[in-house]
Amino acid sequence: MPSPENNRRGREPDKEMRGLPDYCRAVRYGEELPSAQAYFQAQNLLAGVTHELSTYRFLLDQVRHVAVLGDMPPEEFDQQIQSILADGEPTTLPSDILILLNQRRLRAATIAPWVEGHYRPGRRVGG
Repeated sequence: MPSPENNRRGREPDKEMRGLPDYCRAVRYGEELPSAQAYFQAQNLLAGVTHELSTYRFLLDQVRHVAVLGDMPPEEFDQQIQSILADGEPTTLPSDILILLNQRRLRAATIAPWVEGHYRPGRRVGG
């Protein structure tokens, strides 16, 4: 097994090869307002920080979700994210969804430090 020094930022080789993010906190909500509040709070938290994280709000199987994913943040920052998402029900996202969101995150990072996109409900978002 390759040593962490050979990996970008010490990432697990198999995780990176599969396109999965090192870090993900995801929750689901039964209503629009709490999901919007959590999303915008998470977005505000990430604004102006140097951590390589992105936040997403989306419908999956007609259920509202908010996810924060990317590189592993410092523990204190992770606690702030968990606090913001505390009103939601923790969930595990399917690996294909995590890969899609992570690919979007990595692609957006090549465009600008801060990229935002909005899609109407019912529109499928591809990789």
